Amino acid sequence: MKSPDFLIVGWGLAGVNMAWQLYFNNHSFVVYDSTKNYSTNTAAGIVNPIVFKRLTKSWQADKLMPYAENFYKKVEMALKDNIITPKHIFKIFNSFEDENNWMVKQSDDRFNAYLLPTNTNFEIYGINAPYGYGEVKTFGNLDTVKFLKKSKLFFLEKGHKFINHSFDYNVSRIDINIIFCEGYDIVNNPFFNYLPLKPTHGDTLIIKTKALKFKDIINKNMFIMHIKDDLYKIGATYNWSLKTPVCTKEGKNELIDKLNQFANFEYSVVSQQAGIRPTVKDRRPLLGTHPENKRLHVFNGLGTKGVMIAPYYSEKLLKHIVNKEEIDKEINITRYEKYL
Repeated sequence: MKSPDFLIVGWGLAGVNMAWQLYFNNHSFVVYDSTKNYSTNTAAGIVNPIVFKRLTKSWQADKLMPYAENFYKKVEMALKDNIITPKHIFKIFNSFEDENNWMVKQSDDRFNAYLLPTNTNFEIYGINAPYGYGEVKTFGNLDTVKFLKKSKLFFLEKGHKFINHSFDYNVSRIDINIIFCEGYDIVNNPFFNYLPLKPTHGDTLIIKTKALKFKDIINKNMFIMHIKDDLYKIGATYNWSLKTPVCTKEGKNELIDKLNQFANFEYSVVSQQAGIRPTVKDRRPLLGTHPENKRLHVFNGLGTKGVMIAPYYSEKLLKHIVNKEEIDKEINITRYEKYL
């Protein structure tokens, strides 16, 4: 039996993006899927090109956004199914100063592709927003769970093999390109555990309400996103001390307290989810090849902007492996070789 061109270890957002890049470029692969994927399975999949805290563009948004949109459209065509739901993001202003800052940025040519003009007459029933909203134009949100499930079925039908258990690091010989896409589980990887990935715990809630009819995304130090029917996802918390994806009472209470500060509609909590985000202290992804074993590669550290980052940089990593193209120093794991 012919060996595959690549092994992918991990079936979260990084792994599934890597698989599609390999498929689009006619490479065979086998996936080690331990069925964990704690971050991707609970992620909202929101694509946000704006950093609200400083009202700046997200890192490399002008390059990543159009690439990601085209990439997911290409995937949808292959799957013959939708994984992206078109939505905009409505940011609740905290003051008139917020509104003024928004108008200044919106009039700037560098931002008007993402920031739409304010509308003082716009209201969302059930939401207290005395200073109004700023609307962010984006191509929507990714159904991360559907993306994983549909992609796995697609690749199985195409003959790609999935091994449903963890990868054995104690292999005596490595003669195939292996791409580790393990998320926060990289801390257990003896080849790449020197990389300073910081697991970040987050809780989300699913609530049910008949009062809120809004189908886009609302943001005010948290998000409210319509899922289907009367169900909405709200989130998310950030906890840097927890290392396991367990739902916490503290996280639930924090989200409810935040929601009640600006929401005046009745709702009930249906369920709670928790995940561990793979974040890096410099907030840049981790891409590259092991400094000693050139068959071992890593794609990790996608953080909270992973849906936007993963398509573009999965292609960059593949070109690095196959065509020996250089990876930018800003994201190359060579920046952390001193920790090896």
